[in-house]
Amino acid sequence: MVTHDNEDEFTTDVLYTLLNRTLCTEVPLPDRISTVLSAYTKENRMEELDHIRINEFLAPESVDFRHSHYVQINGLYHSYLLVPSDGYKNRVTPGWLSLLVNAGGEGIDIDFFLQKQPKDKIQQRLGQQIRINRSKLKDASDTNTDYDDLDSAIRSGYFLKQGLANNEDFYYMNLLITITATTLEELQWRIQEMKKLLISQDMNLHSCYFLQEQGFLSSLPLANLDKKLFKLSKRNVLTSGGAASCYPFVSYSICDDNGILFGGVNKHNNSLVIADIFDSRQYKNSNICILGCSGAGKTFTMQTMALRMRRKGIQVFIIAPPLKGHEFYRAARNVGGEFIQISPASKNCINIMEIRKVDNSVNELLDGPTLDASALAGKIQRLHIFFSLLIPDMSHEEKQLLDEALIKTYALKGITHKNESLTDPQHPEQYKKMPILEDVYNVLLESEDTKRLAHILNRLVHGSASSFNQQTNVDLTNKYTVLDISELTGSSDLLTVGMFVALDYVWDKAKENRTEEKAIFVDEVWQLIGASSNRLAAEFVLEIAKIIRAYSGAGIFATQDLNDFFALDDGKYGKGIINNCKTKIILNMEDEEAQRVKTILHLSETEVMNITHFQRGNGLISTNNNNITVEFKASNLEKELITTDRQELLEILAKQKKQAV
Repeated sequence: MVTHDNEDEFTTDVLYTLLNRTLCTEVPLPDRISTVLSAYTKENRMEELDHIRINEFLAPESVDFRHSHYVQINGLYHSYLLVPSDGYKNRVTPGWLSLLVNAGGEGIDIDFFLQKQPKDKIQQRLGQQIRINRSKLKDASDTNTDYDDLDSAIRSGYFLKQGLANNEDFYYMNLLITITATTLEELQWRIQEMKKLLISQDMNLHSCYFLQEQGFLSSLPLANLDKKLFKLSKRNVLTSGGAASCYPFVSYSICDDNGILFGGVNKHNNSLVIADIFDSRQYKNSNICILGCSGAGKTFTMQTMALRMRRKGIQVFIIAPPLKGHEFYRAARNVGGEFIQISPASKNCINIMEIRKVDNSVNELLDGPTLDASALAGKIQRLHIFFSLLIPDMSHEEKQLLDEALIKTYALKGITHKNESLTDPQHPEQYKKMPILEDVYNVLLESEDTKRLAHILNRLVHGSASSFNQQTNVDLTNKYTVLDISELTGSSDLLTVGMFVALDYVWDKAKENRTEEKAIFVDEVWQLIGASSNRLAAEFVLEIAKIIRAYSGAGIFATQDLNDFFALDDGKYGKGIINNCKTKIILNMEDEEAQRVKTILHLSETEVMNITHFQRGNGLISTNNNNITVEFKASNLEKELITTDRQELLEILAKQKKQAV
């Protein structure tokens, strides 16, 4: 039950909107009130200001009731139709009325009336009518055309009587349909389409000829149906047999007040899917997991969400997966974003050894002075993950020796476990110059026990991947930042290393201000939590999924290879990420993958069948224990920026060549 701060103001706004469907979009109610008050002031009628009738604020500028089958209000055509008493089905399924509600897109409104009747009077009238019909039936021949009607009426009477005896209630039901259009031709077309829809469901629909004014008054939110319309359209129903099954809202919808166009259109009821995933009152966390086979549209869906978040002012970080970096470049360039390439051939570098200065001013204002935890200790823990990805077969002894080498490397730069040692004495506002991988390499070479580690690290210091051996030369202050690791495809160890370096840097930035909304998009996350990764890296990604909510952030994880996604530790990390994502988006999948997802997400057989038959651009959104089938839509500009379809790319190319000429 929704309550309003000012019920009178809310009711006035509803009435104004209903009476001025087109005008209200151009002139909101506060502007209309100001206009009316200004008119009284100009006419020197100040003494009447306290006695202005409410009609002057609500009433439409023009109303025309002169036509038999429509009404004109402010130039907008309204036509009122009803389902006649004999126009209903004899038997209905639960939720049958949702057909009309879901058809109620632009220009179609449904008014549904249920009036409970006193049980004792109804029982008495039923008994009388049954006796009258039985006496008529005795006099009628079984060849008479009325015989079947009388027999059916008697059986219906006994059915109603039995229901009342079983503690059911008796109702009269009425359906009134309002159709609006800007032109008479469009109005007629919508009326015919609505009639066709009801005929397909074995129902009839009649226009309220010469009763349009009564239809208009009955459609107002006053719960007052005109007596003539009531008699023409009343249908008796019992509680379980008709009233309960009339519940009109059987399809779930997402339409948050302050959200973004999350996907597109709900295929069940044509409503827009608008979600505010950062609203903690509705969503336990903001994380999203996107699952689908290759070519299902995961990257397209991710970029559509990222662009709309950026437009709303949300900080967006995207880690572009192998072979897909070029798919993110056009969008980043168009919105003024930062495109950072992490590869042996790139000039860009993120120094994995860097202890970054984090702005904790907001957190300190909220919590007071923070605990003086060692920044060096935390950095070394993450460096162990980096080296374990680079050298998967490190022994326990080598890990211990590496730990000592890292501490020594930082000590040579004057950095210890005391955080005060990080500050540059000559420039107190910044940290000291940080070591790079070459500094670790030189320390490792000093001992025979760590030379093996040094030789493996040499590729990143003096070898083909020496671009990793630099100070950080990129900036993450841009609101739309893409970190491209697509060139690290030649070696699986460099790929996971590069992906971790990017994620480590982004994670540091995401933790700075926990009142600012931000989103980290990780495409092909199976690279970090799958069979080709290791437990330390997988634990790091899972940690982000678990605690990013505490920093007002969202982790959006996409994957296409579910076998690898659930490969490490019997699927511990894949299941952990899914369980920590309140919202899941499932695109087209192969049968085997769909069956695996069915068990994890508790999908029905119908939903599994839909997943395996989804066309590109369709998907299932699962959130808050509700599942919605969605058709993802993008504007023409968004499609030009993020499409990977060959035919669409050819069209864009031809368009640009034409403009160049």
